[in-house]
Amino acid sequence: MRALSIFALFFAAASLQPAIATTLTPPDAGYSAMRIVNAAGTEISGKVYSDSGNERWETVMQGMRRISILRFNESKILLYMPDMKMAMELGRDQAGGFGLDRLFDGVDAEEAGNETIEGEKTTRYRVAPNEDNGNADMMVWLTPDGIPIRAEGKSKGGPFTMVLKDLERGEQDPSLFRLPDGVTPIAMPAGMPAMMGGAFSGMPQ
Repeated sequence: MRALSIFALFFAAASLQPAIATTLTPPDAGYSAMRIVNAAGTEISGKVYSDSGNERWETVMQGMRRISILRFNESKILLYMPDMKMAMELGRDQAGGFGLDRLFDGVDAEEAGNETIEGEKTTRYRVAPNEDNGNADMMVWLTPDGIPIRAEGKSKGGPFTMVLKDLERGEQDPSLFRLPDGVTPIAMPAGMPAMMGGAFSGMPQ
């Protein structure tokens, strides 16, 4: 993963409690928050919306607005640049070229303790380095309803952190996870890793 989500999506030392294996998947709970990602010496922040396995993250980079929409149930990623009225789409096969396809299957992790983060009770999970996650060593803190409040770790690109601020739970407008009327996405052209790096900055690589 590179500068998100995700989640998007990131992870402190594991506790001495017995490890419990589990698979982390996108939360069904609806919420919005400010997501702040630090990676490769760069901070990227923006509003994130999530509901029913879909996610939207709005950022501004070099003065240009960029919106990434992850539709997990459809194994689809949309990158929308409203200032250019342009959108691109990655299917599962294309996402695999950037190491993003693993987002659709969930991430194997081990339970590693409990903490209160940003006022939320959380369970901490460790994601061990492996080929599927780019050999990133990560910890992620999830609320009981599966919201990733914090993540941190280290990959070959260096250390990275992610935190959610001003979390508000609630159903989100389904239109947030669709492109505006009249905007038709094109397939992501080959040879655009720089664009992807900007869109999903904060994802370990």
